[in-house]
Amino acid sequence: MIAKYKLLLQGGALVVLVLLGFGVGWSWQGALGESALDKANKAHSDTLGEIARAGQRQLQDQQALLIAERERMQALDTKHNGELEDAKQENERLERLYSGADDERKRLRIAVKVARADAVVSETTGGSSMGDVAALELSPEAGRAVWDIRKGMIEDQAKLRYFQELERERQRQSNGQ
Repeated sequence: MIAKYKLLLQGGALVVLVLLGFGVGWSWQGALGESALDKANKAHSDTLGEIARAGQRQLQDQQALLIAERERMQALDTKHNGELEDAKQENERLERLYSGADDERKRLRIAVKVARADAVVSETTGGSSMGDVAALELSPEAGRAVWDIRKGMIEDQAKLRYFQELERERQRQSNGQ
């Protein structure tokens, strides 16, 4: 019976030794696994840091380009708004001169050339021959309308120049990138 207990004791010791070996092996592999995992985590962290720094540099470059573009557009706006204001002031100055003039000088006269189709009318009314210059006088209302038209033309031309230069600037930038 002692042999039976001895065998049982040896079997139990063997199971304990196997379990102990298994536990030691498990710990050993865990330590090695943790070391490999630590290395992988460090490599991953380093890679993420590099990506973040590259993204930050790219963002800073984009912001610098955006700021430079805004400054160019602001300069363009300032230039063309100044030109438009100068043209408006000149038109207003001419309108004031026109408004302050006497009736004779207020009359707006336009020199016109008589076309061939109008030659018959000129001959019957005692006008000069074809191609000669004749004077056409506008009413005060029509004269005022001419000033308004002139003002609109000045503004439209200034806006057109602005948009053309704006488009040229955008084309330059898109070709430069």
